[in-house]
Amino acid sequence: MTMRKRAVAMVTAVLLGAGATGIALAPTATAASYHGVDGNGGVNDDWGDEENLGVDNYAESNATALWETILYADGAKWQDDDGDWHNFSKSQIDGSFGPETESATQWWQDHYHLTENDGVVTDQSWEFAQQWLTGPYSGGIVLYDGDVRDVTFKRVSGKYRVKLKGTGSWRIAYYDQLG
Repeated sequence: MTMRKRAVAMVTAVLLGAGATGIALAPTATAASYHGVDGNGGVNDDWGDEENLGVDNYAESNATALWETILYADGAKWQDDDGDWHNFSKSQIDGSFGPETESATQWWQDHYHLTENDGVVTDQSWEFAQQWLTGPYSGGIVLYDGDVRDVTFKRVSGKYRVKLKGTGSWRIAYYDQLG
């Protein structure tokens, strides 16, 4: 038997033996980790490590609703199929990253002269937006000082919360959950 075949046979025997004795070789299950917009301490470094958002990335999520709230606060505009421009409204904070949110994001990126201006929210957009956060204040309130209006988020136990359509109850800003 060659050395290579002998090594393969030995590894196979060890693995079969491990299975026969009930030794688990697979990693142990862990509790589901938090997958949302997060932050602790001062807000000046909360959003520097967030996920990309776009029509192909977490397009239906509370994290998208948080981003749409920023668009609303900064007076973003979106362009329809006829080329007409519309204000991004409070009623569009629905957590759905569709064509209107994509267009408004691209407007926002162009408005602030970001080099990444393709309508996808990347680190550059998150980091630029984060500079307008203040807080946290009493009750975990975090303010975003928008160009047109200020908006409020909540941050409790390191997890950001947002209101869909700007009303209703606070929702944790998960990337993989809407509502």
